[in-house]
Amino acid sequence: MPRHLTKSQITASIAERVGLTKTQSTQAFEALVALTCKQGWRAKLGIVALALIIFYPAIGCSNGRGGMLWQNWPGMPSRSQPLWWAQVDFTKPHNIPWSNGDFAALAQDGMNGVEINLDWGNIEPRENRYDFQLLDRYMAEAAKSHLKIYLLFWESVWGGPGKNPPAWITARDLSSDGVKALEPPWWDPTSRKAYFDYVARTIDHVKRSPGFGGVYAAYGWLDSEWGPAPRGSHGVTGYAPADVQAFYRWLPQTYKTVARFNRRWHTSYRAWSAVPVGRPGEPLFPLYQRFRQYSAEEGFAAISRLVREHTQATLLYSWGGGICGRIGPEVQGNDPDMFFRLARKYHAIVNLDDCDTTGLALLFGSMARYYGVPLLNEWTPGRPDLRPEAPQWLGHIGLDAPYEVGEDFFIYPPSREHLGFVQGWQVYQQFHRILTKVIQGVMPWQPVAAIVPLRQISLSGNLNADPNLARELGDFWRHYHVLPQFVSDEQVERGIVSLRRFRAVVDLGDEAGTLPALKAYAKKHPILKTLEQTVAYLQPYETLKPQDDSIEVVPTVEGSEVWLTLANCSGQAYNGSVRFHPMAIGLRAAAASIVKDAETGGRVAALRRPNGDMEWPVHIAPAGFQVLELRPFAPAQGAR
Repeated sequence: MPRHLTKSQITASIAERVGLTKTQSTQAFEALVALTCKQGWRAKLGIVALALIIFYPAIGCSNGRGGMLWQNWPGMPSRSQPLWWAQVDFTKPHNIPWSNGDFAALAQDGMNGVEINLDWGNIEPRENRYDFQLLDRYMAEAAKSHLKIYLLFWESVWGGPGKNPPAWITARDLSSDGVKALEPPWWDPTSRKAYFDYVARTIDHVKRSPGFGGVYAAYGWLDSEWGPAPRGSHGVTGYAPADVQAFYRWLPQTYKTVARFNRRWHTSYRAWSAVPVGRPGEPLFPLYQRFRQYSAEEGFAAISRLVREHTQATLLYSWGGGICGRIGPEVQGNDPDMFFRLARKYHAIVNLDDCDTTGLALLFGSMARYYGVPLLNEWTPGRPDLRPEAPQWLGHIGLDAPYEVGEDFFIYPPSREHLGFVQGWQVYQQFHRILTKVIQGVMPWQPVAAIVPLRQISLSGNLNADPNLARELGDFWRHYHVLPQFVSDEQVERGIVSLRRFRAVVDLGDEAGTLPALKAYAKKHPILKTLEQTVAYLQPYETLKPQDDSIEVVPTVEGSEVWLTLANCSGQAYNGSVRFHPMAIGLRAAAASIVKDAETGGRVAALRRPNGDMEWPVHIAPAGFQVLELRPFAPAQGAR
């Protein structure tokens, strides 16, 4: 337990964890202390274990000095100096190396780190024959510009044929309908050992360089783990002989006896060898989905242990893809809970790729809070018109506060063929320093939870389950301007989130029958079926006139100040007004409250309404972005 964890913090955690009042939690804490003093060592050990279970949220979120424990993890940035990164390929087009001037230009643009996509085939062109000459040069030149380089290891696909993996790795995975994939089999011992050796050898070579910053741990198909179906396939990957052999090892490890397996799956097999390898559309495909999920977690845990054996520098996981539809269950390993669990265990940052997707940004910001894990946001352009994506991506940084540690721009240099790409880099340069202030605050989530059925989706046999779920989360928030907390069914199942703290809960996956905690909650509290029903329990924190769902407004609260980011996610200018409702997030405005443009420092003409609301005119250019500072505010009477 942190040395400086205070009694008040511990009792507050007890209250939150088990639903007691402040007075009751204080009495519980004092009783535990008294018991510990009186009992023998065996009883003390049990009491300590109980205390750790109860106090874990406080330990995970606080270091006893008002901060967060993850800030003491190895390689973590300070909150006053976030990570402002650009991602680059191993070489520029036509295999031209990066130069001193390139790194100097990035530093001049305000970057303090560079993610570099490594080419395994260039570094280890032949087995056990390494060439670090170019990487050594990059490390030295980056250090001259006070930049850190973060090694992004890819096992497969990135960079094209012969690069990841190198040409001498020939084993390939198979899809469920027999089509050869681009990546090596997940469980192939030869290719796994070769990849792990390459990762370890590379880290050991550069870890003492002043330009070395840290490592992205990746395994499988890019950052989608198992990967989508290869061209010509209508199935899923993971059916190479090595994978199937691992499946038959996993069965007895998981179910112990064939009889127990039969009871669970309502079958009548007499031997493990008789259990079929389920394929999409078959009755036992959900079983194979469980095996594929186990495989993903085992693989990422293994690569994480390897990295931690060789360095205590910054460790990151790149999460890219979706939570639903074919990009979710099909790739299987894209389970956010898995990454957050591993990040908490191995002290890593979760990199949310495609952070311009509003529903994912909302979900990950809320999940980071409960897992106590830091987040880095990455923009990977996706739409034909890229201009609205950049302000949307930058505005989402507040959704993760105070667990946000920075931003990553994919990919540098921005292509001159796409004006939106160039403009995205420009707005990133323009606002990243101001966003440092935004993430000093806290996202003022409101006391209603929406349970997102991530576990249910990922373990089902339906490869197109809830295809619009992420979009629906974002659309709801943009329209109603309220901040329910988005938690996963797995968080509820594992007790990471206590439902007792919420006024109401939305059961998006109809899981009251399979989540005991939700069933118990339903005895005393309302269970809602749709996000729209939460509006009766929440107050909007702002109102736009005229209403425009393409304008995203994100608040963060830091002491007496409120920071608002306004992102115009459309190609049309917005002219109207915004009315901020401080009482909705537990604040009240002072008589002399002001609104300032954070970029220019100029005051914005604003009216203070009798009820404490603040209102002012807003003019946002197409794909425009604004950051506003509102102050001073104080806690509203009776606010929690």
